[in-house]
Amino acid sequence: YDVLDQAMEARRHVGYLPEQPPLYMDMTPFEYLEFVGRAKKLSGDKLYKDIDRVIAKTSLGPVANRLIKNLSKGYKQRVGFAQALVGSPKVLVLDEPTGGLDPSQIIEIRELIRSAGKSSTVIVSSHILSEIQAICDRVIVIHGGKVIADDTPESLSRMILATHRVVVRVFGEPEKVSEVLKATPG
Repeated sequence: YDVLDQAMEARRHVGYLPEQPPLYMDMTPFEYLEFVGRAKKLSGDKLYKDIDRVIAKTSLGPVANRLIKNLSKGYKQRVGFAQALVGSPKVLVLDEPTGGLDPSQIIEIRELIRSAGKSSTVIVSSHILSEIQAICDRVIVIHGGKVIADDTPESLSRMILATHRVVVRVFGEPEKVSEVLKATPG
């Protein structure tokens, strides 16, 4: 779809989660997802079945009827993720999806991303290499608007490690240095 001539049609096929999800704090997650679904032109049974699917997928059931402003950061991030899933988009664009979350919330969001990747193409934007390694099958590095790398996370890590050299200079008596080096693993 041409995003200029067919903007609404293109938007229906893309889910987007910005680093700071634009949530309406005086709505409940259910109301917010209903709003997003209607904006994507869903209605009737299709709308409510999709909301139920997204709530189940993101484990929002226990908080679906609480005000968003009263939710933890992790749940707010889930609500943002859920809105990106409304309408079953073919492409998900996630910008720093785990930023500011605690370790258990990061694990949960990573699982959501992996799960979403089974039915959608997921594009994750992040500057944290370990985050990318944990969730991506392929990495494309863009610098200055140009692709400078395109490979698996493992291959890119090996390439980065292979281009770096560590030089260690040890001072002391040769016999003692030799003993320390023999006792050091690796």
